[in-house]
Amino acid sequence: MNAKKMIAILLTLAMLFSAAGCGGGGSVEEGKTFTFALSEEVDTLNPLSSWMAVSFELLLLIYDPLVRYDTELERMPCLAETWEVSDDQLTWTFHLAEGVKWHDGEPFTSADVKFSYELFTAQEAYMYAGYNEGIVDISCPDDFTVVMTTEAPKANMLMNTSPIVPKHIWEGLDDPYNYGNETPIGTGPFRFDTEGEGFIKLTKNADYFQEIPGDVQNIVFVLYENADTAAQALLLGEIDGTSGLTAAQIEQMESAEEVDLVLADIPGFSYVALNTWPESEVPQAHPLLKDKVVRHAIEYCTDKEKIVSMAYGDAGDVGTTIVNPGDKYHYEPTPAELRNYDPDKAAAMLEAAGYKDTDGDGIREAADGTKLSFELISIADNTPEVKTAQMMAAGCALAGIELDLVTMDSGALTDLIYTGDYDMYIWGWGADVDPSVITRIFITDEWWNLNETGYSDARYDELFYEQMTVMDEAERIAMVQEMQKIAYENGHYIVYAYDNYIQAIRSDKWTNYVRVPSETGGLFLNMTAWNYMNMKAAQ
Repeated sequence: MNAKKMIAILLTLAMLFSAAGCGGGGSVEEGKTFTFALSEEVDTLNPLSSWMAVSFELLLLIYDPLVRYDTELERMPCLAETWEVSDDQLTWTFHLAEGVKWHDGEPFTSADVKFSYELFTAQEAYMYAGYNEGIVDISCPDDFTVVMTTEAPKANMLMNTSPIVPKHIWEGLDDPYNYGNETPIGTGPFRFDTEGEGFIKLTKNADYFQEIPGDVQNIVFVLYENADTAAQALLLGEIDGTSGLTAAQIEQMESAEEVDLVLADIPGFSYVALNTWPESEVPQAHPLLKDKVVRHAIEYCTDKEKIVSMAYGDAGDVGTTIVNPGDKYHYEPTPAELRNYDPDKAAAMLEAAGYKDTDGDGIREAADGTKLSFELISIADNTPEVKTAQMMAAGCALAGIELDLVTMDSGALTDLIYTGDYDMYIWGWGADVDPSVITRIFITDEWWNLNETGYSDARYDELFYEQMTVMDEAERIAMVQEMQKIAYENGHYIVYAYDNYIQAIRSDKWTNYVRVPSETGGLFLNMTAWNYMNMKAAQ
């Protein structure tokens, strides 16, 4: 264990002892401290510029949205107690909870909502700005009413989890996007307490406007970048929960009677991106990847079942399209559309398209002699992705395609992605309840931003903007599914796995926690604060 992690654990233990033995600031002795291991560092607590899942976890505890999600990811009141929409579906009126206070004691009003929505839009907040698209006017008839007018019906209005920030703090900032926000002030169920080397501590908001039934008085998030170290800390009782375990710890956790192990569907997927940028944008892009036959052949050479089993330890499911199978918006390719592992079929497709191995080196060439040889990049410290690349290379070789495997850190890969200077790479996307969040990554308007492969399809773009205005759920589902079908047929992404969060909690210390959503969801990183607010200490 390195010194940084040891310091973090010692600080955590010190807080645990102090929490049990002193009573200032909210009767800490009456509650409990829940210590949670983070597998990656929080990038920032500024909601305008944060993008990490762990940052989102802390932000939803500190800040409240107008509407939050319940345990089945259905909408429920938060800062907005009730709401209604006009008959033409262009005017939304939100009636706010009264008596809500910011953590510094200042009163919360409708002016904070208007300010926050306009700020997030103006600053193009990474995780939230897209939710506010289409809102053309926000007014505040009184301190507890907000009226939002939209240019067209807005299907995701109640899926907006944008945190509301205090106007009295943020309106005076010269550079809000880069504001450090070292001591964030929200209205949420937990207050920011302290941050140190490798840990962040939150404390229950004793003045919260809603009931917090659980026993959690303090939450301490501790950084454990090594999954083995986090697993041992959990077994020793040094931490109470974690979401950063790997397949290597599954058997160990399953055999521990005091631990409850959960394999939770991640809202998102792991994928291989293939560079399809037009030559006018990226002259150095490999020309053969622009051929859909080649892209389809590579997917036929990808043994997804073997990858999920061997690289991910069965902690996931085989992937196909960009919306998860448990989601009502998911499109499952038909048997005729599905590209299952079949290197022989890939070879036959390539042969028929004129790709032949004329020099006998095992690698097919195009008619002009350009070889079907591509560089596949994976992130060096992501073992499942490195193994995936190795298995893909073996499968592609059977059809006469060469994959040159390269590993690098995520920062170096990001630099290549946003200059279009790559052939193929492996990464993952996170998603949200609103399908617009993930389907946005393929629209032409997101070139050089979210759309990193140069994919463009006019029908896909048309459907994307139209589905955002469709209030009938069944009609919207059909449109989102058509979008996925279009993208799957194009084949610029190979979605190979819907991998799992491997989470664990000390069941001998905590009760009254649930999976969100039930059956398939996680205990943490599930877009809700439910478990933190409702967990009880085991008696």
